[in-house]
Amino acid sequence: MIKKYDGKAKKGICSNQRLVSKNADNDVKRPEHIQNTEENSDEEKEEQKQKLTQDSAHSRNRKDRRKRMLEFIELAAVAGLCVFLFLHERDTKVKLVEGDRVEFGTYLGEPIVWRVLQAQKSGETLLISEDILTFKAFNAADSGRYNMDDEGNDYWSLYETEADRDLELQAYVRGNSCWAESDIRTWLNSDEEFVIYDGIGPVTGSMSEMKNGYADEPGFLTGFTKQEKAIILPTQNLTNSNALGREPIESTDLVWLLSKDELELLGKANVSVYAKPTQKALEQDETSWYTIFSLDFGVDAYLWWLREPVPDKSSKGYLVDNGSRSDLLRKMEVGVEGFGIRPVVKINAKKLR
Repeated sequence: MIKKYDGKAKKGICSNQRLVSKNADNDVKRPEHIQNTEENSDEEKEEQKQKLTQDSAHSRNRKDRRKRMLEFIELAAVAGLCVFLFLHERDTKVKLVEGDRVEFGTYLGEPIVWRVLQAQKSGETLLISEDILTFKAFNAADSGRYNMDDEGNDYWSLYETEADRDLELQAYVRGNSCWAESDIRTWLNSDEEFVIYDGIGPVTGSMSEMKNGYADEPGFLTGFTKQEKAIILPTQNLTNSNALGREPIESTDLVWLLSKDELELLGKANVSVYAKPTQKALEQDETSWYTIFSLDFGVDAYLWWLREPVPDKSSKGYLVDNGSRSDLLRKMEVGVEGFGIRPVVKINAKKLR
């Protein structure tokens, strides 16, 4: 073992002599061994460094591969979800064709069943209620009393009166047959609990029998949800004038009644022109007209209003008859309160659920 020289002379040895090991070779090679050890240590460090670098690179590669795999899985999941939603959307869309029945909205707490009159590829779909939903006057007399003027003159007569000759007076005491100005149009197109009418409105006292007033009834569209109302399409309608006008009148409606010409849509869609009232409509009705015009003739179909006015009168409109006689149409004073309402709407069926 090599001992470090401490600078002190030892006994029997000259002070200027250095102690040398008996194994001189070992003493000579020791520095080289130490040097080799240091060189080997440097090489090992370099190898370890390279190994660490390689391990780090491999680790980064593994992390990159894992990250790319996760990104791929996420993209695949998103793509799969999109495909699922597309197929679900396609499969859950209601596909309607002419003549189909569909429930949409409510009236008097009951779902309304409609028949499809037209179905376009664009999604625009025309519907008419299958049944008569209610019995109402088309338009009330603005005089406030049917067939009476402001001075109390009575125009009830089997013979011709001034109200038969004077068209302005006729409309005033019996109701104006103009669709655009009618109470029934206002009611059908309202979603308000308290409907605002022009003129006196459809109060009970202005009806021919003082029954079936609907001035205090919430608007027809209150029976539809926000989502249902959102898919009802405003529609431009052109309606012939009555005797007080000359040109057809345009109106924009959410809900309306058919015209005479539009009755052909029923035949094309294989939908009956005849309609019976719902049980709720019968329960709501205060008149006896249904018995007189239908039940007494052995039929359950009933008369329902068109928006079409009789051209040579200012107070008469057309009704679709019930099949108890040969004529399809019947003329009637619009202030008479006991006849049926069969609404029409146009919807975007692509948004129908």
